[in-house]
Parts: sequence; structure tokens; C-alpha cells
Amino acid sequence: MESERQAPEGFDARQFALYREASPTAKLAAVARLNAVLIGLKQAQLAAEHPAWTVEEQRATLRQWWFGARD
Repeated sequence: MESERQAPEGFDARQFALYREASPTAKLAAVARLNAVLIGLKQAQLAAEHPAWTVEEQRATLRQWWFGARD
């Protein structure tokens, strides 16, 4: 039965069970939160690596990175 599937190696069994039981809306919300964290981390990296860049230059690079998914 699908709901009895074991967590893959390296995954916390409780988290795996919670994710499997979550509604599609809850799963989408989790992905949106993770994306927001990822974007924030990349923005911080760009700001640290290129302090002279304007906010618009940072945003443009972030968009290129996000849509290109090369990093």
C-alpha cells in the first residue's frame, strides 16, 4: 500500500510520513517557503560578492540565475 512506504535512506521517517499525508495545498506552500529561502540566500550571496552592484543589477542577476538554474 502506498501510504505504508518507508522513508528513503537519510530521510527522517516522521517528516516523510507528514509530507506524504499533507494535502497538495500544504505541499505547494512548503515548496513556496523553500523557494523564498533559496532566493533570500542567493540575494545575500550576490550582495556579499558584489557590494558595488545596484539593487537592480542584483535583481537582474538573480532572475538570470533563477530562470537558468545554473548554480
